[in-house]
Amino acid sequence: MKKEFIFQSDKLDIKFEIKDDQTVELKRFSPKGAPQAGNEDIDISKQYSSEARKIMYAGARCPIVEVQFTGKSTRGMHGFKHNSSSASCDFKYVRHEVLDRADGKELIIYLATDYDLSLDYHLRAYIDVPVVRAWSELRNSGTESWPVEYISSFVYQNVCGDGNKLFFDKTDVYVPYSSWDCEAHWKKEDLEDLNVSRMTADGFNTPGIGKNRFAYTGISSWSCNEYLPMGLTHDRETNETYCFQIESSSQWHIEYDTESGMRLAVLLSGPTEQEHGWWFVLKPGTSFTTVPAAFGVVKGGTSEACAALTEYRRVMRRPNADDEKLNVVFNDYMNCLMGDPTEDREKKIIDIAAEIGCEYYCLDCGWYDKGFWWDKVGEWKESRERFPDGLKSVCDYAKSKGMVMGLWLEPEVMGIAYKEANNLPDDWFIMRHGKRHIDNKRYMLDFRNPDVRDYCMDVVDRLINDYGVGYFKIDYNVTMGYGSDLNTDSPSEAMLEHYRALYSWYEEIFRKYPDLVIENCASGGQRMDYGMLRLLSLQSTSDQTDYIYNSYIAANIASAVTPEQAGMWVYPYEDDEEHVIYNMVNAILLRPYMSGMVWKLSQDNLDLMKEGIDCYKQIRNEIRHSTPFFPMDFASLKDGILAYGVQNNKHAFLSVWTPKTGMADVPLNLEHDIEKVEVMYPKKANCSFSYENGLLHVEMPQKKAARMFCLTFR
Repeated sequence: MKKEFIFQSDKLDIKFEIKDDQTVELKRFSPKGAPQAGNEDIDISKQYSSEARKIMYAGARCPIVEVQFTGKSTRGMHGFKHNSSSASCDFKYVRHEVLDRADGKELIIYLATDYDLSLDYHLRAYIDVPVVRAWSELRNSGTESWPVEYISSFVYQNVCGDGNKLFFDKTDVYVPYSSWDCEAHWKKEDLEDLNVSRMTADGFNTPGIGKNRFAYTGISSWSCNEYLPMGLTHDRETNETYCFQIESSSQWHIEYDTESGMRLAVLLSGPTEQEHGWWFVLKPGTSFTTVPAAFGVVKGGTSEACAALTEYRRVMRRPNADDEKLNVVFNDYMNCLMGDPTEDREKKIIDIAAEIGCEYYCLDCGWYDKGFWWDKVGEWKESRERFPDGLKSVCDYAKSKGMVMGLWLEPEVMGIAYKEANNLPDDWFIMRHGKRHIDNKRYMLDFRNPDVRDYCMDVVDRLINDYGVGYFKIDYNVTMGYGSDLNTDSPSEAMLEHYRALYSWYEEIFRKYPDLVIENCASGGQRMDYGMLRLLSLQSTSDQTDYIYNSYIAANIASAVTPEQAGMWVYPYEDDEEHVIYNMVNAILLRPYMSGMVWKLSQDNLDLMKEGIDCYKQIRNEIRHSTPFFPMDFASLKDGILAYGVQNNKHAFLSVWTPKTGMADVPLNLEHDIEKVEVMYPKKANCSFSYENGLLHVEMPQKKAARMFCLTFR
């Protein structure tokens, strides 16, 4: 007899069904108290012939974990889909328990096979957060090894299953395109335009049991190059939006497909054999834990979904003082020294950074070699030609101005021109086919090797203890292809283990130096995932050097990163008032990351930068408790008007940009009634605006302008 049980959190109802054969299905994942799904029991199938229904539902299964073993069959024809392994149905229900945690609760479902494999399925719920963290642990207690080709981190096979309409008729998929200098550029697609077709040729007019899918994938060691490891799916009928992310810096895979023609599935996983060549042998007495994933659902659209993810990201990440204080950092790279530092230049810029109110000063790349340094990195000792009095003199100077000193570091690489690299053993490096993998004149270190981790820890210890460094910008400007073939079942498995070792290395650093601040960077936002951001305080969001293009990133980036972790460049390079204001508005509602040709600016424009920093300091404590909203949905490069804001119970703060026009109408459909609207930055507003019937009308002083507003709630 079928049995059901419900895992409830403050915000979610999650219903499971134990089938007659003891397989377990995730039947319903819904907002707390949402109406019962009209098609949950597939009543809508009655419109199809009995022969069609026999085909659709004969042997249909939706297990809570999908696992593919080498030597095991699929359940049927499947094309490239991953929701079809016969092994997934071998895992039978044993028991489940719900554990109380200090900040929520955790469900564990214990499954087992009759061939000595078991699996623990975890859902971690947090207080007042409509998103759960999911992972599974696969164990081998037998005597036979089991080669694994695929294992899901999370599967839900009834997305957009509430309401009465079939999902084909009501589903929008938001695809998170992302690339170097063009991060977080979402595109909304109707599901049927993504090749998840309802057309079949079985002769029974059966809907949607084709073998196609829609999928996007993280290919190599830049987790966010091409796509972000996350997604949003909107049900137009019920106005519910599903949100999810994969928390890994390694390869990952997201897939939409159908099971039995009535259900839309979303599958989240780390590396796979089909997409990445991943293959792992589960030996007797060992276990494998999937990469974590998060999944949630809310009533509402993109703003509500991103607010939910923001709340989740805040509770799951490492508690640290920087994400409470939200220090303002000056970095000397972007539109500033651009990797050509000297002692004199640094001290002059430090003076300006202190004057405008910065609290940290980060000396970026180039400090370790007198000339072309790209292919010589690895020793991490300063160039005496650049710093005749030593790097410590600059560090001490920043400290004397009241700022904490930071340094740029790229610990996962060594340049091919760094002589000592050639004296090191090959197992220090990512290897393939007996050769070290080289990407743009760099070798890549393999953090699976404990000697590598010790070497890099010695570098960190020396820079902290000898120079008083309290901040590191950790960069990663290369990729390792599909991994290393040294000491592994597959190169992709080596990459996954490299990242798990890297995470452990960071955890060790924070045990030794709990107040240390580390910024995550990989050519800007190419590794902007919550494998990293669970541990590191803030994120470099882009390498984009054009301030107008940067506003398109600023308008969307809080979908990918919490506002307080999203380091957004403020880098004026023209001594022009509106230019400076636009740069500042890009960042005030994120984390201002100061730079630019500040020595070229007039005192009036330096004062404008200081005013912007003071404005940020005034509201930063609210920002860290606020959630993002997108009044005009996500920005597209085709848009002439951009808007992004954060809100709490007292205020909403809103940035408005007009990169292609001089006027904006911004709809404000907020939860609270607005009592007062004012320009908060700059104080000298120099623009006209009005608010009536939920519409903010703004007339800027010119084309290419920006203003930041404060909306006070009743």
